[in-house]
Amino acid sequence: MKKAFLLIIPALLLQFVLVNAQVDKKAKDLLDKVSAKTKSFTTYKINFSFTLNNPDLKINETTNGTLAVKGSKYHLKMGEQEIFCDGKNVVSYQKETNEALAQDIADMDSESITPQSIFMMYEKGFKIRYVKDATESGKKIAVIDLYPIEPKKKDYSMITLFVDDVQQSINRAEIKAKNGSKYTYAVNKLEPNVAMADLAFTFDKAKYPGVKVIK
Repeated sequence: MKKAFLLIIPALLLQFVLVNAQVDKKAKDLLDKVSAKTKSFTTYKINFSFTLNNPDLKINETTNGTLAVKGSKYHLKMGEQEIFCDGKNVVSYQKETNEALAQDIADMDSESITPQSIFMMYEKGFKIRYVKDATESGKKIAVIDLYPIEPKKKDYSMITLFVDDVQQSINRAEIKAKNGSKYTYAVNKLEPNVAMADLAFTFDKAKYPGVKVIK
């Protein structure tokens, strides 16, 4: 379950913007601004933390990570996992097994969440509710809940977004899983328009001695 959620990190950190026909206008207007602002960046880098909490299983783990995005390309690194996307291919590397799974984007599930598709997801699939205004560390925060329209097809029941109203950015996202776990993605730092070489988004076997590439 934990590994499954690692693949949606880009989506959550690249500003979750989701809504359906049952529109909460106040929430939609704010999330549209977040989406537009993020799309205006030519590149961006995010330092984040991921926390998995499950009281019943006595699990409370936090891992730091980074995400770099340039157009259709991205590179995610968190713990022992790295994901490279050069715009055409996606390679997921696991240090523990020293294996890399390579996939052609065209062969991936059309509903797969990527840094590029996330900005279109708000058009369908979720109910949205503006919960309240709050203040955190002196910042005005909008709390927004997202509910999947087809919950039986999802591993989670709700996503809560904490949006910086002034900066028009997502501070963190909390996912309530059906197994009792809560996944929290917190943005610690976002740097827009950072110079990035295209090679940074390509998996280089030479840097991973003995790696087994599975296609």
